[in-house]
Amino acid sequence: MVKKKDLIGNELMKEIISIRIDTLWKMLGLKKEGRIPKIDEEGATGALDNKGSIFVPGGLICEDVDENPIAYDSYGEIGPEEFRRNIRSAMQYDNATLLYPDGMAVGVNLDNGFLSKAARQIFTYKKAAMKRKKKFGEKLPLEVSSGDITRSHCPNYIKEPYGARTRLSSCISVGLIEPAMYYAYCKTELKFDAEQKKELSKRLNEAQEPIICKDGTLLSAPYLVVCHDTRYRKDILTGITRILGFGKFGEFATFTLEEATKSLLQETKIKKKEFSSGKLFAEYDGVKVVGILRIYSSTTPGKRAPQTTTILISPSKDLGINLEQIEEEARKRYHIK
Repeated sequence: MVKKKDLIGNELMKEIISIRIDTLWKMLGLKKEGRIPKIDEEGATGALDNKGSIFVPGGLICEDVDENPIAYDSYGEIGPEEFRRNIRSAMQYDNATLLYPDGMAVGVNLDNGFLSKAARQIFTYKKAAMKRKKKFGEKLPLEVSSGDITRSHCPNYIKEPYGARTRLSSCISVGLIEPAMYYAYCKTELKFDAEQKKELSKRLNEAQEPIICKDGTLLSAPYLVVCHDTRYRKDILTGITRILGFGKFGEFATFTLEEATKSLLQETKIKKKEFSSGKLFAEYDGVKVVGILRIYSSTTPGKRAPQTTTILISPSKDLGINLEQIEEEARKRYHIK
């Protein structure tokens, strides 16, 4: 199974979590006033993540919704601090941010229909290839819908109808799970010539590699990261963050900032009566908050495997985050005393 460090040990996730901690302070202030968004409402966001976002390895995307090739300004060599500033800036735009080894494209409007069809056909053909019976029953057994794919890449508490960001990100992740079949679909559907096929294979190879800066710092892992703007569960205090595109079909992870309850303590299997202070991301008005990484195991299309690994995240050891600075700035930003 994928390791904790593989998922959150990069500058992209560290910056996103830092932004989520800023939002956390806004939610704590609203909770004290009895005005925190309901679990199924959008708006569990702050000034820095108000638009939500999808961060995608750029090589997966051939063209935008208007069938134009993706254009971006290359920034060449870049350090961790500048990269994180660019990520924070990208969070202010709608649509997707595409990450490349030498730059990023911000606010890209993706072709949902093309990406959904690619995912559906890939797993319909895979399902057909495994069928041994030659005759069909009354129920068509080979159909795989985008809803099936999305359901397998979401926690059970995210219910249908799925939002556009949830469905789109789940379908895009198929390109990382099944790159060879995704290549075959793209080259055929887009009628690529020999040179375009060569370029596509090069970009898909890049999409499966981490982005590392000159000093060796890992900027981003070859996964999709989705910043949702809904809480979905009572104890979750900000929008959830979902990580997709690693392992087998149905494998994904979520990062959440949650109230430190006894049931959560039991879920993490920590043999203590309470969470230690070094594990807390915030404490305010009697509410203690911890960061939780859940890794969901593989499954089949339309199903959600019950096996989940729950990991308690340390803000200092795992992320190197300066909680005091974020709290000071957030309290000032949201007028929290």
